[in-house]
Amino acid sequence: MKSNSVNSAKGQTQNALTIPFISSHSDSSAVAIKDDNACLTYRELTHLVAHQASLWQKNIVSNEAVFLTARGASARPIVMLFIDNTIQSVIDYLAALSLNFVVLLLNPKCSAKTKAQYKKMLRPNAEIRQGVLSLFHSEPINVDPRLCLLLSTSGSTGASKCVALSLRNITANCNSILSYLPIFSDDKTLLTLPLSYSYGLSVLHSHLKAGATVCFTSYSPFDKAFWHVIKQQGINSLSGVPSFYEMLSRLRFTTMRLPELRYFTQAGGKLAESYVKQFANYAHESGKAFYVMYGQTEATARMAYLSPEKVLFKPQSIGQAIAGGEFKLVGGGATEGKGELYYRGENVMLGYVSEVSDLNHLTQEEWLATGDLAQVDDDGDYTITGRIKRMIKIAGERASLDLAEQSLAEITAQQALDLTTCVIGKDDRLVAVFAGELTSAQYDSIVDSLSTSLAIPKRNIALHKVTAIPLLGNGKVDYAKLSGQILGEN
Repeated sequence: MKSNSVNSAKGQTQNALTIPFISSHSDSSAVAIKDDNACLTYRELTHLVAHQASLWQKNIVSNEAVFLTARGASARPIVMLFIDNTIQSVIDYLAALSLNFVVLLLNPKCSAKTKAQYKKMLRPNAEIRQGVLSLFHSEPINVDPRLCLLLSTSGSTGASKCVALSLRNITANCNSILSYLPIFSDDKTLLTLPLSYSYGLSVLHSHLKAGATVCFTSYSPFDKAFWHVIKQQGINSLSGVPSFYEMLSRLRFTTMRLPELRYFTQAGGKLAESYVKQFANYAHESGKAFYVMYGQTEATARMAYLSPEKVLFKPQSIGQAIAGGEFKLVGGGATEGKGELYYRGENVMLGYVSEVSDLNHLTQEEWLATGDLAQVDDDGDYTITGRIKRMIKIAGERASLDLAEQSLAEITAQQALDLTTCVIGKDDRLVAVFAGELTSAQYDSIVDSLSTSLAIPKRNIALHKVTAIPLLGNGKVDYAKLSGQILGEN
């Protein structure tokens, strides 16, 4: 980032813009974002965001009737923003929010087919890639005045319905996160989660709001340079989904000396109990903190967290609702502390969008039905026991694929098998999918152990080897793809 770009932005639109998350640090010389090659202070970031916004305003000046940038106008531009973990993408994102665009965040790696599907579904006026705004059409589109952000409900390469979020949703969730995570203004986080994913986006929001530093790198944990970045930059925190922590376990992360690392967070699905205990023990022994969290895109990002001091004793729990949030259980077993988990709070989405007409007809529900089955203990801590949609019947009895997956992970960990695993199934057939190598004896042992732990006949259990377990863009298992390949189901 050249200094003349920063200087050219001075005196332009930054004074007229309110830039979310960084407005209170607009004159700070602290580093806001950095990557392998460059960095920006908050002052520089503010100027560059304002400059970018000014360029886009000039680009669309002939379409003033369509691109009304006054906050609250009913007709506003809908833009597809292709966002990756780069400095320019952060500039683009903040500039688009500052101009009151309705922003659909997409991974740049999404296919041409997916892009075409979203164009047909939402009729966006433009797309933004690495600072360049390309106009598609100038048709006015009326949208809900609260609408700010559209996030896909799927991390896959296919188009899906979108979650509609307001700036109030985002800000409320950001403030709740800052109320329990120890994010200080001199902190540095290494953000490896995609910014097109609500979890990754929440890490960006919370650190910018706190005046901390967000670091990006092109290296993966399998590269020595990745760990060099962590040590050289003095990284204080890491965040990841279960597959990230399973990978760290294989890389013997818990044997590393990382004195600057103060805490690490996990969300995006249930991490197997053996891994939770492994990382909780490491945190306890090395003076760090491990936060197990729970959230959904429909609740902006975060709904609950488990206090680090409880993780060793309640490794399967998600803890309690974040500040400003509330849980309740609904269903036949609610009186016994079991049922479907419902959540309410200011971070609950405006609604779903699956076609352009939905953009101006959003109905926000007070309570969000999470689709997760849960139970609550005497301390008020919740544990997710499965997904309503991840249930099958075997010999007429209900069986949870999530519970089976947890059992499989525990079995392979106990036997010290170097496998990546998951579970899919349909009625009367449970399939344990694995990537790695097994002997015949190990194969039989896993089937026997699963049959015993789940009380399922061995004849209803199969193991299926794959080269690699497919993951969605957000790092979660692509169950739909696996089911299609193995079970012939869509």
